[in-house]
Amino acid sequence: MNPRNTLRSEDTEQMAVIQWAQYNQHRYPVLKWLHHCPNGGSRNSLEAVKLKQMGVKAGVSDLFLPYPSGIYCGLYIEMKYGDNRHTARQKEFLKDMQSAGHFVATCYSAEEAVKVIEEYVQLPHGEEEEKIMLDVVKYTDDEKLRQGIERMIMSIPNNSILKDGKVKGGVV
Repeated sequence: MNPRNTLRSEDTEQMAVIQWAQYNQHRYPVLKWLHHCPNGGSRNSLEAVKLKQMGVKAGVSDLFLPYPSGIYCGLYIEMKYGDNRHTARQKEFLKDMQSAGHFVATCYSAEEAVKVIEEYVQLPHGEEEEKIMLDVVKYTDDEKLRQGIERMIMSIPNNSILKDGKVKGGVV
């Protein structure tokens, strides 16, 4: 399906995010693992039963990057469009994943999702993260502690909603 020939929707916004990720894998190799969990959508009843038996779960976010960055163990993005709202199951999933140490966000456009992903993959990880944490332990100066911790976290609150260029902080 060519998104240029379709009306903008949650699906076309998500396709744009995936196309961006595929194009930018050379810059951020971890993007090869960004994927969609096909838990939504309409299906015939036989297919729906089969998928449920295979483990499909209502409420699971649209995009997942199973790669740790900063203080987070992975990234979930729930894509929305227009006036769409979260279901109760989506709210539960986002809250549970946030509690488990993932960074979660709801994005109403491809542009907002790309901004979240880019910031996330640029957070320190691995040896760089370990060095920062060692420096935080080593120094007792409050300013150093603050700066070290700031480098490890996203600039927007976890579980934010991004819509029309604005951030609604941390609550679904």
